[in-house]
Amino acid sequence: MMMTMILSKTSAAMVSVAAACALLSSVAAHAASTETSGDQARAVEHLVQAEMAARGIPGAQVAIVQQQKIVFTGAFGLARLDGAIPVTPHTVFPINSISKAVAGVAVMQLVEAGQLDLDAPLKTYLASLPGAWGAVTVRHALTHMSGLPEIVDDNVRAIDGAEPELAWQKVQSLPLDAQPGTRFDYTQTNYVVIGKLIETLTKRAYADFVRERQFMAAGVTQTRFSIDGEPDAASLYSFLTLQVQGMKTVGVERSKVPLLRHEPMTAYLDAAGGVKTTATDLAKWVIALQGAKLVSASSLDQLWKPQAQKDGTFRGFNALVNGYGLGWPSARRDAHPALTPVGGARAAVFIYPRDDLTVLVLTNLLGASPEKFIDRIASIYILDLVPAGR
Repeated sequence: MMMTMILSKTSAAMVSVAAACALLSSVAAHAASTETSGDQARAVEHLVQAEMAARGIPGAQVAIVQQQKIVFTGAFGLARLDGAIPVTPHTVFPINSISKAVAGVAVMQLVEAGQLDLDAPLKTYLASLPGAWGAVTVRHALTHMSGLPEIVDDNVRAIDGAEPELAWQKVQSLPLDAQPGTRFDYTQTNYVVIGKLIETLTKRAYADFVRERQFMAAGVTQTRFSIDGEPDAASLYSFLTLQVQGMKTVGVERSKVPLLRHEPMTAYLDAAGGVKTTATDLAKWVIALQGAKLVSASSLDQLWKPQAQKDGTFRGFNALVNGYGLGWPSARRDAHPALTPVGGARAAVFIYPRDDLTVLVLTNLLGASPEKFIDRIASIYILDLVPAGR
């Protein structure tokens, strides 16, 4: 999830940018290239390290999948500046809104089981929703075309600073921002509702359903929904402090040193942005997904297909990520189109289906925006790929 939280300085964060970069360069990349050629592996390592230095990224993991095999994994830099703790292949990173792609798969599993109709109103399954939401369908929520008001502000604080259940009651009292099905308007409320829908239909906690039906099915062992402060979790950093009025950012201050971030997650945001994982685990999940172990090929096509607005146009986050399916952002372009789940402005997964390639980059810096350089990594393997601009 595109998260922004209040930041606090730590003793480790008081180092200069130059010193921080020295720390980064002093930690060797732990890379394994079981299938990738030596030249390709060295090119990936050099590119990632250069981007980390340029962007001030403390730590990162990279995984590359080609022809349904993991051909490269790498662990770079520092998981925690305090103590200079290096990133290892087992360091766990939050992936924020990439979690929405996981939620989309969970929904499609229920569709395949005959429990859910994508075009049925949400109230078909959640009768207590307000009457004003009566025309909002499951598909509208998945594609952010519901018009539902936002439940969290730009600092990912619940509306009015309320506890989750009070925030849920409050958001249901607000008017719709748009008529359902008319335009793309990204809000976390959509996936809070999706999480509640899945729990209602499965009679299980959302996290338990996803853990069994996706993580266990894909054979991943370190992926979870969890709280901050675990010994194997990367600390989170940013150079930015946001000034928020109401629900929106009105200003940004940039620090010269990395600031420690706290992003407490609660279960009500699990479907919207609660997954923590490693690059290797996430790569295994992608392999299972493309291998039809989680949903059928036809269901995957539905998940990935960008949905048009009422006027026939497509919207996404920016010029590159310019489409959105059922929890799945995409880069709609003629040459080398890609599925592009991104999260927290620090994690990204690009799947190039025509090229049978996937590149995954997880970092611990808000503002790292790895989607801006993933095409460059992919071009090491797809020789005629012209990377999108930085």
